[in-house]
Amino acid sequence: MAYLMEISFDNSCRLALNQYLFEYHGVRFKLVQDKTRKWADHLLTVVPMGDTAAQDRAFAAACEFVSALGWELHARVAVWESGGGGWPDDLPLSKAKPNIFVFPHVPFAGNLVNCHLRRLPHVKTNEQRVALALFREATSSNSVYLSFLFYWQILEVGGDDHDPASFVDETLREQPLGFYVDPAHLAELPLGSRSLGEYLSDDCRHAIAHIRRWPGKKVLDLDRRDERSRLVGSVRVIKTFAEYFVRERLGLKDYVYLVRLRRKGFPIFLDSQTIAECETWRAYAEPDLHPMFRMALKGKCRNPQL
Repeated sequence: MAYLMEISFDNSCRLALNQYLFEYHGVRFKLVQDKTRKWADHLLTVVPMGDTAAQDRAFAAACEFVSALGWELHARVAVWESGGGGWPDDLPLSKAKPNIFVFPHVPFAGNLVNCHLRRLPHVKTNEQRVALALFREATSSNSVYLSFLFYWQILEVGGDDHDPASFVDETLREQPLGFYVDPAHLAELPLGSRSLGEYLSDDCRHAIAHIRRWPGKKVLDLDRRDERSRLVGSVRVIKTFAEYFVRERLGLKDYVYLVRLRRKGFPIFLDSQTIAECETWRAYAEPDLHPMFRMALKGKCRNPQL
């Protein structure tokens, strides 16, 4: 008997279909969306019973998938293992149904609906994978202090040949193509005579990480309203630099696409070069919108909520 592994995840962008089959990094999954705000969503996969190495590979693939999904959809996502149980060897994954239901982990902040699972960023290096995992945790956290630390740590990925504060100042000074930070957000920060990199490093990163500081250094007071507001603005700014760092410095620009190698084959994520070398079919047809949504998109719907 095999083992049906159940992995739970949250996704603030609701997908167009309630169920998807796909293969990611050699692991086959069944994605099942559950009732939003009631239960977390599900990733199901079948592995050999008692094979902990296979379970580790499946969980790692699931985590990277959720990270990539959150990046692609600009969604708040989280992922964790829920458990599992026995599964008949001759029963296909498509027949699997969730048996473990757990509460969502990501605080509700609104949902975007009718999103499509067409493509994901192509994660080629370990640095990209780590950065996306940090980005996933930063966006899903309900604490601005943790969010800031995770966004800042993204700027530390890739070795010791660069300093996050220097990267922030250099990027802000050069304003490269593809980078933009709202000047109004910068104007809200109490920089004084310091550079933005110095402020984010000293008054945010170090202040959060070290409760005891040298005389004259910023000490974080968690019970002050202005301190919380300052950190909210700082997180908004550092997120912009983290996104640019992942895309440009770490080179996360290519994609993998969900296709079928046969008309009724198992859907799999493949890079564009592999797709160009073989014949493929679209994995899932895009479902038709409800008539009320079509009317809303055409500006003919009187209900402003649709």
